[in-house]
Amino acid sequence: MSDVGGDASLEELMAVMAHDLNNPIAALITNLSFLESALAPGTSAEAAEALSDAQMLCDVLRRLASNLDLVARRGGPQGAVTGFDVAQLGREAIGRLDKQAAAAEVELALDPSLQPGRVLVRCDRSLCGRAIENLIAFGIERAAPKSSVTLSATRAGDEVRVEVRYRARSHIVVEPPPPGAPAAQRRRYIQATYGRGLSLYCVRIAATLIGSRLDITHEDDGRARLCLVANRPEER
Repeated sequence: MSDVGGDASLEELMAVMAHDLNNPIAALITNLSFLESALAPGTSAEAAEALSDAQMLCDVLRRLASNLDLVARRGGPQGAVTGFDVAQLGREAIGRLDKQAAAAEVELALDPSLQPGRVLVRCDRSLCGRAIENLIAFGIERAAPKSSVTLSATRAGDEVRVEVRYRARSHIVVEPPPPGAPAAQRRRYIQATYGRGLSLYCVRIAATLIGSRLDITHEDDGRARLCLVANRPEER
């Protein structure tokens, strides 16, 4: 038997792995949703909470598999360019991350000024959605408990700025490990820099693929702004 894998690049192998992971995760999400709808009246609060936690963890796994796919295709082609509403994309991302935010004692909010139809962009909708979801996920991870993570978007000329604002729980700066540092130390540094699931790194990948960039600002009052700047103008 020939070694087919030996002819494949690491990126191709990771893309296949991400695809294979998505199938059981999707099945788990479907089955858990069915169980939730079938809960009998009077089911204990502990059982309902355990089911909710399982749904949340499946959502985490779904995002991690999606990020694995992003890392694998960092130089690959994007999908079809379409026009869409940033407010709708933001609501979808918040819905997927709402349980994770609740577990972290963080409230997710859509800026009231971001009304439907007000901010439109043209790019790969899936990649833009994944970038926004990872922005919010990073904000949830870094935000102080009992605080909020707010998503907003504005348009100025040919630029669309999608911002996630939050109050950071700390200002600890993690120094890069020295050359030759143990692998475990490097892993801790990478996670401290990019977040769980390499969320911030994956924002950069998705932004690059849609012709955008990521700006990060830390304010003196402890607040942080993660801004996805889309440079593609809306089609006239």
